[in-house]
Amino acid sequence: MNRFDEIAGEYDEDIYPLNEKEFVTPTVEKLAELAPGNDVLELAVGTGRIAIPLAERGFQVTGMDISEGMLQELHKKSDRVKTLVGDMRNVAVDAQFDLVYLIFNGITYALTLDDQVATIQNAARHLRSGGVLVIETFVPRVHEIVGDNRAPFALEEDFIGYDEYDRVNQKLISKQFDLSEDQVASHQTEHRYVWPSELELMGRLAGLEVAYKWGDWTGEALTNDSDDMIIIFRKK
Repeated sequence: MNRFDEIAGEYDEDIYPLNEKEFVTPTVEKLAELAPGNDVLELAVGTGRIAIPLAERGFQVTGMDISEGMLQELHKKSDRVKTLVGDMRNVAVDAQFDLVYLIFNGITYALTLDDQVATIQNAARHLRSGGVLVIETFVPRVHEIVGDNRAPFALEEDFIGYDEYDRVNQKLISKQFDLSEDQVASHQTEHRYVWPSELELMGRLAGLEVAYKWGDWTGEALTNDSDDMIIIFRKK
């Protein structure tokens, strides 16, 4: 059992809830537009909140995750997504795909530069010629550090969240505190953050070219004010 297995049952509602209108629907619509064909692979598919709607639109979706617990939660909701347990750095699927995507900050869970490069290269290996790879993650907020290398992202009456940065090793620990109950519930995750130019270079090393750079799922351009980055690569 890994740490994702431990939180799988409460992930959707308590740990990382998703707004259907603001995130799920725009994400699914853009991925459907970007796919040059019907065969789709999601790396770190989790509980299938994006994969299932894509499958319901008629795509043949395969979902990979390192957590069996997450995949069990996915199958409670739908049997339309083919799944397998594996590590996104080296999982081998006996197929090639028109669209491969890794969203939800998934690339940052690869905690070293070598691991991130391996993840992008492995994704590229599973793309057909002309296929599309989509990577979505947060833009590092080092400019918002207020002291002790901490950058707050949520300061509410019943919820506090901040990122603790290690700028030398390009790491951060994201900490969340739920104050809505009598007892404080806390959760933290570790990440290696990545810069847009760094991510572009990883794609080039994997034989990919950048097609688009967006700041959100509406297709707005990536700018200095963007909270997120969505880099769309195409296999040459």
